[in-house]
Amino acid sequence: MLYFLCGLSIGLLICLWKYYQINIQLTDILDSLSQFEPVNSLSKIAQVRRNVNLLNNRCYYTQLELDLHHYLIKKIPLGYLRINEENCLIECNEEAKELLFIQRWNPEILRLFLELVRSYELDQLIQQTRKTGQKLVIEWQFFPTTNYILEEENNLEIENYKPVFLKAYSYPLPGGQVSIFIENQQLIKELSTRRDEAYSDLSHELRTPLTSLSLLAETLLKYTDDRGKIWVQQMSQEINRLIDLVQNWLEISTLEKNPYETLKFQKLDLKQLILSAWQSLKILADQEQIFLKYQGEEKIIISADINRLTQVFVNLFDNSIKHSSKGGIITVQVNIKGINYDDQFLEINLIDSGTGFNTKDLPYIFDRLYRGDKSRVRNGREGSGLGLSIVKQIIEAHQGTITAHNHPDTKGAWFRITLP
Repeated sequence: MLYFLCGLSIGLLICLWKYYQINIQLTDILDSLSQFEPVNSLSKIAQVRRNVNLLNNRCYYTQLELDLHHYLIKKIPLGYLRINEENCLIECNEEAKELLFIQRWNPEILRLFLELVRSYELDQLIQQTRKTGQKLVIEWQFFPTTNYILEEENNLEIENYKPVFLKAYSYPLPGGQVSIFIENQQLIKELSTRRDEAYSDLSHELRTPLTSLSLLAETLLKYTDDRGKIWVQQMSQEINRLIDLVQNWLEISTLEKNPYETLKFQKLDLKQLILSAWQSLKILADQEQIFLKYQGEEKIIISADINRLTQVFVNLFDNSIKHSSKGGIITVQVNIKGINYDDQFLEINLIDSGTGFNTKDLPYIFDRLYRGDKSRVRNGREGSGLGLSIVKQIIEAHQGTITAHNHPDTKGAWFRITLP
């Protein structure tokens, strides 16, 4: 009997210990499922069973939503890529395979993205997105190479793989991953090219009759009385304006098609070129009592096309004079940026104290024939809408960049130019 009671006591102690351990484990499980509302009237085992069922339901609907997202990514008319922290391609839809000629990707085998797609632009986009942690956008012309052709498709010629214009949107993801959406811009580019060619052809056809009309107007002016001269002069001015518009359009088209062939590079002093460009508009500036202020290096020798670069500053000065009030100041700041010689570039800031740009106009001011708010023009001289487009084409032909802003201090227009 004594042995029985001792055994029973030991058994009860073991049961209590096991119950205690199970109770602790149940409490830990309930704590891990704390996102669900507790029901105190139920036992812990019942609560665990209930929460596990709720968790299964949530997993089920989450999986449905995940499948839907995968389906949408597969069907959207955009290429989709996901790159992991080691620059390996881990996700890719069919549209991306077609756009980037990805033919050797296997989702079960991790391979470096550069092994599958030889694109410097995309590689830089991935690195910059990961570095800055911000979404970025690029447009570029993608050139497929023979590396993208499968061995069993040797009968295909590389000529069939033509370059294509693409636009990519990158988004940073947790853990150093990057997702990229790619849009095919080839059709838009082709339509834009055809439009520009049509405009260029039309401009060529218009130039001859407009020149004839200008000569006729000059001749008519000689044989018209004083009352009629006013109308003939106005007609002559409008004809000359049309001639300038046609000529400017042809200049843009030439610069866009053959940027390097149209430039004649030579060594020149940048400050002297800027002052010379200002001198050509000094009469207009004096009428409005507008002054030029030069800041920066006194002597910078660069290699550029003197006529084209002069045209850049003449157009920018003319734009600033048109939008400035009397007594205004136009400041030109010239600085050399970069530490190493190979990394150095020239930064030119042209800042006026005028009315600045309308915020809604800023994204479009370099577009052809775009004219902003007319109320900003203080002296009544409205441009053709091609001056800034020509400026942009000339700067890009020199392998430089130009951007437009409103200066935070003067509140006027601020053009920033970079040149090699």
